[in-house]
Amino acid sequence: HRGHQAPGATVLAMADRGRVGSLVFSSKSCAEKEWRKAHESHRARIKQVKPATDMSAPSTMKMDHFRSNLKKERLLEDRYMEIDRQNRVLLKRMSEAMRKPNPYVVEKKEAAPPSLNRSGRKMEMVRITKDNARLLRSIQKVQPVYSHKKWEEHYQKSGRHLKNCCAYPVITRMSRGSSAPSVMMQIASDPAASGTIPGSGAPSSVQSPVKGGASTSVAPEEEDRRFVLKEGLRIGETYYLLEMSTDGRTLNVSAYDGESKTSLELVIKEKVHRQLYRECNGDYAQIAAMLRVDGSRLILDSPLAQGG
Repeated sequence: HRGHQAPGATVLAMADRGRVGSLVFSSKSCAEKEWRKAHESHRARIKQVKPATDMSAPSTMKMDHFRSNLKKERLLEDRYMEIDRQNRVLLKRMSEAMRKPNPYVVEKKEAAPPSLNRSGRKMEMVRITKDNARLLRSIQKVQPVYSHKKWEEHYQKSGRHLKNCCAYPVITRMSRGSSAPSVMMQIASDPAASGTIPGSGAPSSVQSPVKGGASTSVAPEEEDRRFVLKEGLRIGETYYLLEMSTDGRTLNVSAYDGESKTSLELVIKEKVHRQLYRECNGDYAQIAAMLRVDGSRLILDSPLAQGG
């Protein structure tokens, strides 16, 4: 121990502090040998040291609930059952897919026997093709039915008719105090008994009676006449296109038969015209209902016409 050293040894040791190693050991190999010996001794002492803390397993680890975890085993069992169920479902789907035919595999169909009427069907197809081509050519070459020029002419004609209707209106009902029960507008006064047209010395153009049926000498001017009725009417067993026009005096009736391409004419004098107009209250459709066909003549079946 350092406390029991001699005073001379202490002074010597302090004088040779820088050469301690060389003074304790004679060589480097001896120093390494001594170091290994001290290290092994240290390790042997460490192995023999007893721990201050008890690191052994506690006695409670020997109990049953520590050795077997029932909750964990139950969870594992449920998990295994779910895996088995999914495997069964997957196996079932795979087996069903294997039993179904493969849609991507094209099976070769067996060759059908040759047709016995192939040539006949081929000839029929050629005939149908030719008929279709002929029909196509006829459709392409056909002329249009509608004409815009005719539409324009019809429009202008309708405009003239409308202008005539507006220029010569018919008043069918008026009060008794202000006028007669029935008044036709633009009716001139009764011409003289001499049979001349007012304003000129020319003789009257209307010369046939009411039942005369079809003959007039010279028709009045188109500007003085207006159409009062245009309709289709069945007279007897024949359907006619009926037109009624008047100049304010006489009433001209024209019936056209489209099947026989013939036309029947009737001229009603002014006196009878006025009487019929008042009797029918200005309704020319009622006058048209009185028309009859006698042979090739158009007559008016009315007592007024017979008396006139």
